[in-house]
Amino acid sequence: MQHEIDIKGFTKPAITFLKENGHTSIVSLGCGQQVNRIDNHLRLMTGLNLNYYVGIDCSPYIEMVSEKLFMDPDDMTALLAQYYRGRPGRFREAVNLFPGTFVEELAGVHCAIVVCQRVYPNFFWKDLIMSMSPKLVLQEDLHGCERQKLRGEHYVRNWSKIRHFNLKPFRPWPVFPGEKNLMLWRRRDFGDKQEESGKFRWLKRLREAFIG
Repeated sequence: MQHEIDIKGFTKPAITFLKENGHTSIVSLGCGQQVNRIDNHLRLMTGLNLNYYVGIDCSPYIEMVSEKLFMDPDDMTALLAQYYRGRPGRFREAVNLFPGTFVEELAGVHCAIVVCQRVYPNFFWKDLIMSMSPKLVLQEDLHGCERQKLRGEHYVRNWSKIRHFNLKPFRPWPVFPGEKNLMLWRRRDFGDKQEESGKFRWLKRLREAFIG
Protein backbone atom coordinates (compact mmCIF):
# COMPACT_ATOMS: atom_id res chain seq x y z
CA MET A 1 0.00 0.00 0.00
CA GLN A 2 1.31 3.44 -0.93
CA HIS A 3 -0.02 6.08 1.43
CA GLU A 4 -0.96 9.53 0.21
CA ILE A 5 1.37 12.44 0.90
CA ASP A 6 0.05 14.68 3.66
CA ILE A 7 -0.10 18.20 2.22
CA LYS A 8 -2.09 19.79 5.03
CA GLY A 9 0.68 19.82 7.61
CA PHE A 10 -1.00 17.33 9.93
CA THR A 11 0.72 14.33 11.51
CA LYS A 12 2.49 12.31 8.85
CA PRO A 13 0.79 8.99 7.99
CA ALA A 14 4.13 7.22 8.52
CA ILE A 15 4.35 8.44 12.10
CA THR A 16 0.76 7.48 12.83
CA PHE A 17 1.29 4.02 11.36
CA LEU A 18 4.56 3.32 13.15
CA LYS A 19 3.35 4.56 16.52
CA GLU A 20 0.75 1.81 16.30
CA ASN A 21 2.69 -0.88 14.43
CA GLY A 22 6.37 -0.02 14.74
CA HIS A 23 7.07 -2.80 17.24
CA THR A 24 6.24 -5.35 14.53
CA SER A 25 7.67 -3.51 11.51
CA ILE A 26 10.91 -3.46 9.55
CA VAL A 27 11.56 0.06 8.25
CA SER A 28 13.71 0.86 5.23
CA LEU A 29 14.97 4.44 5.56
CA GLY A 30 15.48 6.26 2.26
CA CYS A 31 14.25 3.28 0.25
CA GLY A 32 14.25 5.27 -3.01
CA GLN A 33 11.62 5.50 -5.71
CA GLN A 34 11.94 1.80 -6.51
CA VAL A 35 12.00 -0.77 -3.72
CA ASN A 36 14.48 -3.42 -4.82
CA ARG A 37 16.93 -6.11 -3.66
CA ILE A 38 15.12 -6.71 -0.40
CA ASP A 39 16.11 -10.37 0.08
CA ASN A 40 18.01 -9.76 3.33
CA HIS A 41 15.23 -7.50 4.58
CA LEU A 42 12.76 -10.37 4.26
CA ARG A 43 15.12 -12.79 5.96
CA LEU A 44 15.17 -10.46 8.96
CA MET A 45 11.44 -9.76 8.79
CA THR A 46 10.51 -13.43 8.79
CA GLY A 47 13.26 -14.27 11.28
CA LEU A 48 11.76 -11.90 13.85
CA ASN A 49 8.19 -12.82 12.87
CA LEU A 50 7.24 -9.25 11.95
CA ASN A 51 4.01 -8.16 10.29
CA TYR A 52 4.90 -5.12 8.17
CA TYR A 53 7.48 -3.94 5.67
CA VAL A 54 7.69 -0.14 5.65
CA GLY A 55 9.42 2.01 3.04
CA ILE A 56 10.25 5.66 3.79
CA ASP A 57 11.50 8.18 1.24
CA CYS A 58 11.21 11.88 0.47
CA SER A 59 10.45 11.12 -3.20
CA PRO A 60 6.93 11.97 -4.38
CA TYR A 61 6.24 8.30 -5.14
CA ILE A 62 7.58 4.85 -4.28
CA GLU A 63 6.92 1.72 -6.30
CA MET A 64 7.76 -1.97 -6.09
CA VAL A 65 9.07 -3.29 -9.41
CA SER A 66 8.64 -7.06 -9.53
CA GLU A 67 11.64 -7.84 -11.72
CA LYS A 68 13.97 -5.87 -9.43
CA LEU A 69 12.45 -6.75 -6.09
CA PHE A 70 14.61 -9.79 -5.31
CA MET A 71 18.16 -10.88 -6.08
CA ASP A 72 17.05 -14.52 -5.79
CA PRO A 73 13.33 -14.68 -6.72
CA ASP A 74 13.01 -18.45 -6.30
CA ASP A 75 14.52 -18.41 -2.81
CA MET A 76 12.36 -15.47 -1.72
CA THR A 77 9.17 -16.98 -3.13
CA ALA A 78 9.87 -20.16 -1.17
CA LEU A 79 10.59 -18.16 1.99
CA LEU A 80 7.37 -16.15 1.68
CA ALA A 81 5.34 -19.25 0.82
CA GLN A 82 6.53 -20.84 4.05
CA TYR A 83 5.96 -17.67 6.08
CA TYR A 84 2.46 -17.06 4.71
CA ARG A 85 1.49 -20.73 4.63
CA GLY A 86 1.41 -21.23 0.90
CA ARG A 87 0.28 -17.72 -0.04
CA PRO A 88 3.44 -15.69 -0.83
CA GLY A 89 1.33 -12.96 -2.44
CA ARG A 90 0.16 -11.92 1.02
CA PHE A 91 3.47 -10.13 1.44
CA ARG A 92 2.09 -7.33 -0.72
CA GLU A 93 -0.55 -6.73 1.94
CA ALA A 94 2.22 -6.28 4.51
CA VAL A 95 3.97 -3.55 2.51
CA ASN A 96 3.34 0.07 3.51
CA LEU A 97 5.11 2.78 1.50
CA PHE A 98 5.29 6.39 2.62
CA PRO A 99 6.53 8.79 -0.08
CA GLY A 100 7.05 12.46 0.64
CA THR A 101 8.43 11.62 4.08
CA PHE A 102 11.85 12.69 5.32
CA VAL A 103 13.50 10.08 7.51
CA GLU A 104 14.32 12.74 10.11
CA GLU A 105 10.60 13.03 10.84
CA LEU A 106 10.67 9.57 12.44
CA ALA A 107 12.87 10.62 15.36
CA GLY A 108 11.70 8.91 18.53
CA VAL A 109 9.29 6.57 16.73
CA HIS A 110 10.10 2.97 17.68
CA CYS A 111 10.39 0.08 15.22
CA ALA A 112 11.75 -3.47 15.37
CA ILE A 113 14.35 -3.27 12.58
CA VAL A 114 15.91 -0.40 10.63
CA VAL A 115 17.44 -0.87 7.18
CA CYS A 116 19.81 1.64 5.58
CA GLN A 117 20.47 0.78 1.95
CA ARG A 118 22.63 3.01 -0.27
CA VAL A 119 22.81 6.00 2.08
CA TYR A 120 24.22 9.01 0.24
CA PRO A 121 27.49 10.56 1.47
CA ASN A 122 27.17 13.12 4.28
CA PHE A 123 23.81 11.77 5.45
CA PHE A 124 24.29 10.99 9.13
CA TRP A 125 21.36 9.18 10.71
CA LYS A 126 23.05 7.73 13.81
CA ASP A 127 21.09 9.83 16.31
CA LEU A 128 17.85 9.24 14.43
CA ILE A 129 18.37 5.47 14.36
CA MET A 130 19.19 5.29 18.05
CA SER A 131 16.09 7.33 18.89
CA MET A 132 14.00 4.69 17.08
CA SER A 133 15.55 1.99 19.33
CA PRO A 134 15.42 -0.90 16.84
CA LYS A 135 16.56 -4.37 17.87
CA LEU A 136 18.62 -4.73 14.69
CA VAL A 137 20.08 -2.30 12.15
CA LEU A 138 21.09 -3.55 8.71
CA GLN A 139 23.33 -1.47 6.46
CA GLU A 140 23.78 -2.60 2.86
CA ASP A 141 25.61 -1.33 -0.22
CA LEU A 142 28.42 0.34 1.69
CA HIS A 143 30.77 1.17 -1.20
CA GLY A 144 30.75 4.91 -1.75
CA CYS A 145 27.91 5.34 0.73
CA GLU A 146 27.76 6.78 4.23
CA ARG A 147 28.19 4.26 7.03
CA GLN A 148 26.16 4.96 10.14
CA LYS A 149 28.65 4.48 12.98
CA LEU A 150 26.70 3.04 15.90
CA ARG A 151 29.69 1.59 17.73
CA GLY A 152 29.65 2.31 21.44
CA GLU A 153 26.14 3.76 21.28
CA HIS A 154 24.18 0.86 22.81
CA TYR A 155 24.77 -1.15 19.62
CA VAL A 156 27.40 -3.68 18.59
CA ARG A 157 28.21 -5.30 15.27
CA ASN A 158 26.98 -8.86 15.20
CA TRP A 159 28.45 -11.56 12.96
CA SER A 160 26.63 -14.46 14.59
CA LYS A 161 23.23 -13.07 13.63
CA ILE A 162 24.37 -12.59 10.03
CA ARG A 163 24.82 -16.36 9.98
CA HIS A 164 21.71 -16.96 12.08
CA PHE A 165 19.46 -15.09 9.64
CA ASN A 166 21.41 -16.42 6.63
CA LEU A 167 22.05 -12.93 5.26
CA LYS A 168 23.67 -13.05 1.84
CA PRO A 169 26.38 -10.74 0.44
CA PHE A 170 24.96 -7.59 -1.12
CA ARG A 171 26.68 -6.87 -4.46
CA PRO A 172 30.18 -7.55 -3.05
CA TRP A 173 33.29 -6.38 -4.86
CA PRO A 174 35.12 -9.33 -6.44
CA VAL A 175 38.46 -7.77 -5.42
CA PHE A 176 37.66 -8.54 -1.77
CA PRO A 177 37.09 -12.31 -1.43
CA GLY A 178 34.53 -13.12 1.25
CA GLU A 179 33.35 -9.53 1.60
CA LYS A 180 29.61 -9.19 2.26
CA ASN A 181 29.12 -5.45 1.65
CA LEU A 182 26.77 -5.24 4.61
CA MET A 183 26.85 -4.62 8.35
CA LEU A 184 24.42 -5.84 10.99
CA TRP A 185 24.16 -4.07 14.33
CA ARG A 186 22.43 -5.50 17.38
CA ARG A 187 21.04 -3.55 20.30
CA ARG A 188 23.05 -4.64 23.33
CA ASP A 189 20.02 -5.82 25.29
CA PHE A 190 18.68 -7.89 22.39
CA GLY A 191 19.92 -11.46 22.08
CA ASP A 192 18.55 -14.97 22.26
CA LYS A 193 19.12 -17.11 25.34
CA GLN A 194 21.55 -19.43 23.57
CA GLU A 195 23.73 -16.51 22.52
CA GLU A 196 23.62 -14.92 25.96
CA SER A 197 24.55 -18.13 27.78
CA GLY A 198 26.94 -19.64 25.23
CA LYS A 199 30.26 -21.12 26.26
CA PHE A 200 32.27 -18.34 24.63
CA ARG A 201 29.85 -15.50 25.35
CA TRP A 202 32.58 -13.34 26.92
CA LEU A 203 34.81 -13.74 23.86
CA LYS A 204 31.98 -12.75 21.51
CA ARG A 205 31.21 -9.68 23.60
CA LEU A 206 34.90 -8.69 23.62
CA ARG A 207 35.15 -9.03 19.85
CA GLU A 208 31.96 -7.04 19.29
CA ALA A 209 33.07 -4.29 21.66
CA PHE A 210 36.45 -3.69 20.02
CA ILE A 211 35.92 -4.75 16.42
CA GLY A 212 32.30 -3.68 16.12
